[in-house]
Amino acid sequence: MGLVNKLRCPKCGHEPASKTVFQCPLCQSIVEVQVEIGHLTRADFERMRTSRDQSIWRWFDFFPVADRFSIVSLGEGNTPLLHASRLGEKLGIAKLYLKNDTVLPTGSLKDRSNSVGISVARELGFKTAAVMSTGNAAASVAAYSAAAGIKSVVMVPAGTSPSKIIQARAYGATVVVIAGDFDYEVAKLYKAAVKEFGWYDCLSSNPYRDEGKKSYAYEMADQLDGRIPDWVIHPTAGGTGIYAMWKGYQELLSLGWIERAPRLVAAQSEAAAPIVAAFEKGSADVEPVVARETVAESIQVGNPVSLGWRALAAIRESKGTATAVSDQEILEAQAQIGSLAGVFAEPAAATSVAIAKKLRNAGVIGADDVVVCNLTGHGLKQPEAIQLSENELTPIAPTLKALREQLAR
Repeated sequence: MGLVNKLRCPKCGHEPASKTVFQCPLCQSIVEVQVEIGHLTRADFERMRTSRDQSIWRWFDFFPVADRFSIVSLGEGNTPLLHASRLGEKLGIAKLYLKNDTVLPTGSLKDRSNSVGISVARELGFKTAAVMSTGNAAASVAAYSAAAGIKSVVMVPAGTSPSKIIQARAYGATVVVIAGDFDYEVAKLYKAAVKEFGWYDCLSSNPYRDEGKKSYAYEMADQLDGRIPDWVIHPTAGGTGIYAMWKGYQELLSLGWIERAPRLVAAQSEAAAPIVAAFEKGSADVEPVVARETVAESIQVGNPVSLGWRALAAIRESKGTATAVSDQEILEAQAQIGSLAGVFAEPAAATSVAIAKKLRNAGVIGADDVVVCNLTGHGLKQPEAIQLSENELTPIAPTLKALREQLAR
């Protein structure tokens, strides 16, 4: 079973007595789950790898859930690790892999987090789960809450893609669209509502749900059959993915199941890049920025207050980096992923490939390096990002002549 040792503040070491205290009362940092894994052996690794359960729950022993009957799963995990040879040739990276999380149950990486987070909510007896989100987390929390028999309330900022709002509503969530800045007005209302109504908080301030993204490390170790990537590039908003992935790799190292860990790269949009700014300054913590409009709306976060500093630490410990790209570079990468690798990724997901191209051109990534780009969300999450010309949508006459003319155009 997943043996939860304790909750502990990573900054001051305080250990809350309650399982539902997510923030340290002494230094205000988000606490961390300590899962006991010292008893696991190499035989356990092989057992997990060969399990008939292909979801993230094949790695049950690493997650903070005491009872398997509490698990809420929609089959998330074990997503394809695609060797994108044509795309890699275009970028000059022969060993380019795409971790295709577009095929997860609700179409985004948030399912990794919420399968674990909602399982703990069920175990702790919560009746309503809540999240504020730019879209992907809203749909995921709604879906897993529905599967668990828990009500869900999701708050999204005005301007969120209608496709994402519709998806959350389809799972039965109460969807509230709020006018105001996401990092400030929406966040302030959300925090007050969670306290007022006693909802289960599904943000990255929840240490249980953060554990779900550790599964990236376990899956890559399995899928590459012991080989470790030189680089893993991850689209980054609040920093949870980077932090959790690093924690997963550190667990595997502590058990002796792998010999080294990859360098981690935080990929951000130039319009919302507080982690990049902090990394370049050499800061230990992240200073909030005002997030501007960007096509990469899923990572449009200017104030990664919960785990930004943990992501920075993970990047530096891994000897990785953080960098940002423009909307034009993101859209070019999205088009290349589709036309050269056959995967329709949302713009935010495509930032990983745009960053791979940028780092390769700068000589940071070598031609023979093994590079994994995490594709964190499906393109159907934000289909309006693909602009079609009027000519492409205008019907033609049902004749070969008209077809030839259209093909020539």
